[in-house]
Amino acid sequence: MDRNTELRRLAQALHKEPADLAYLDKLDAVSLQKLRTTFQNSLLNKFGPVFERIAGAGKLAPDGISATLCTKVFGPAITANMSYFTPISKAVGLCKHFDAEFMADVARNQIPERAQQMLAELPVDLLKKVTVKLIHDGEFHVLGGFTDFMPEKKTIEIMEVIEDPAVNLHVSCFAQRKDRIAKLANMLTEEKLLELIAAAYATPEFIQEIMLITAEMSAKEQARMAKLTDQVNKAYRDKAKKLAEKIGIAGQLADFLS
Repeated sequence: MDRNTELRRLAQALHKEPADLAYLDKLDAVSLQKLRTTFQNSLLNKFGPVFERIAGAGKLAPDGISATLCTKVFGPAITANMSYFTPISKAVGLCKHFDAEFMADVARNQIPERAQQMLAELPVDLLKKVTVKLIHDGEFHVLGGFTDFMPEKKTIEIMEVIEDPAVNLHVSCFAQRKDRIAKLANMLTEEKLLELIAAAYATPEFIQEIMLITAEMSAKEQARMAKLTDQVNKAYRDKAKKLAEKIGIAGQLADFLS
């Protein structure tokens, strides 16, 4: 588990910058994750029964009427909390009545760990529309959190709407499943990978990110990344080596750095 990723996710949850959380330096990634989920679940733990009763009251209402109540009365925050207590078939039916903007607002208020079943059942076309909206609004932390819990097949399909390589790196910064990101990266064409590498080394925070992704690749895949990285700029791998040694993952990157 990457500590910086969890720090970014906690900072977003608290509406802070990672630098503002320097007093948490002694906490490791697991502890930061526990702190984040405790904070995110605090409201739900306190008012869960209320959200459950509201969700239960709407089970028999037609989806169209329930959806109107969500958008016009409850709003995205309450809708997000109700979603954990709504039968999945009902939740999917409601989502089909929401536009991408409202769905994006709901997503911002959801806890990814609790939305796993919904992510598995929602139509991928709807998820693509929400992804486009979140990218437009710069909500990369929302996408990163959901990436960890979305079915891999859907993640691959959704990736089709992300054209900017820098966006992929932004999203990855908030995803713990670097192995999944690595698999997605390996599916890119050589041209797209070259763009991804160039974007990564153009921004200091992304250099560590692409190192973490590459560390999850096989020996053959790392060798391919090394070749492409040299093609972009032969100085980049030396820069990567220094950083990898500093953060302690040089051994995992042996085939990339050799």
